[in-house]
Amino acid sequence: MRSRNRRYLKELAPASLSDMVMALGDPIIIFVLASLPNSTQSLAAFALGKGIAVFFESPIISVLPVSNLLSVAKKSREVLFRFVLTLGLILTLSMLLLSLLPELGWFMSVQSGVWEQASLMVLLLCPWPLMIALRRYWQGQILHAGYSADIAKGAILRCLVLIGVSFSITLVSTSSAIIVAGALLTGVLVELIYVRYRVRRFKPTDAGVDPALPTDMRTMGRYYWPLAQSMITLWGARLMLPILIAFLGELELAAWAAAWMLVISISNGVRMLQQLVIRHLQACPDNKRGIERRHLFRFSLLVGIGFSVTLGFIAFSSLGQSLMLLYVSGDTQLTHAMHPVLVVLLILPMLMAVQYYFMALLMLKNATNSIGKAAFVANLYMVVGVALIVWFHLPLYTIAIQVALAMLLEVVLLGGATKSRKLVTIQPRS
Repeated sequence: MRSRNRRYLKELAPASLSDMVMALGDPIIIFVLASLPNSTQSLAAFALGKGIAVFFESPIISVLPVSNLLSVAKKSREVLFRFVLTLGLILTLSMLLLSLLPELGWFMSVQSGVWEQASLMVLLLCPWPLMIALRRYWQGQILHAGYSADIAKGAILRCLVLIGVSFSITLVSTSSAIIVAGALLTGVLVELIYVRYRVRRFKPTDAGVDPALPTDMRTMGRYYWPLAQSMITLWGARLMLPILIAFLGELELAAWAAAWMLVISISNGVRMLQQLVIRHLQACPDNKRGIERRHLFRFSLLVGIGFSVTLGFIAFSSLGQSLMLLYVSGDTQLTHAMHPVLVVLLILPMLMAVQYYFMALLMLKNATNSIGKAAFVANLYMVVGVALIVWFHLPLYTIAIQVALAMLLEVVLLGGATKSRKLVTIQPRS
């Protein structure tokens, strides 16, 4: 058992480090924005602008696990590349069109200054979906080949570039839109170039064509759409949160943005569990797959608990409180508003770890429809609950409770779906 956990950890650590380092970009930008003259307005604009950008990114988030899964066959890889390129271009153009609609500011009930910065941010970030789509396509191939350390190196490079660019821009501009877009796009461009270079250094495998794998754009769309839909509903719901929270006030919106970015930065360390489960179960013989599944579940749970404990340290220790105060540039009012949200969301990394474990199993079962359905139900529950909370003007931490309950609901639905049929792993014939 210990040897298995060490083997899993050796593979997971670099990949998880990449996600955590990547997620550090938002807290770094929040730190920079918090130091600007009108910091509360800048943070509120960032919450809306980045939320919109991530919503348009959401359909291509699942490119990474799909690329990992389909890297065994050349034909499927080629079809996926065309699919990713097409989807990325459509999303980029759609984001450009949305940024040119001034009426959205009125719809979102935010101050004109906040929406002015947020809409400019969206306009400047319109290349984001295409760049992320291509990066995740090549990252999936790297993970399948077992070179997860290259993923971590790319993420570190991206983070360093983001830090340098964000602080450099503040020397010549105080526009939150220019700071955010300049830092994010430059960082991801450098990482994209790096991962493309690393892919060229190893020869991809080709296990031949198998009917279980998508081999044309139609079957690729049928397999991929439920995964895209699950991410659209997830990030659409998360986009709705700052829009709804804006009705509570500017301080509440800024506090939610800062607390949520911190929670997600740490929770992202569990996302690569999905790739670990896919890779090990896909390569595992049929007669040993049940044992491997149990070991992977225990390991996933331990990893989730570990990241929840990390969040607990930040929320309850004196050192954590000092770091949180530093994070928001000494704004004690913002820190006090953030703290209850952090306390409630301690459970999120553990729930996410189990969620990604179940999602990997369903992808291997070619049961992506179950993933889409679970995401739709859970996120609809979350948005309706948050809308009611805002309507009754309840405290900010009750929104965090609703988010945690929605995640728990999704985990239960995914777990039930994995038991609905026998696990038949997608495993192309040699």
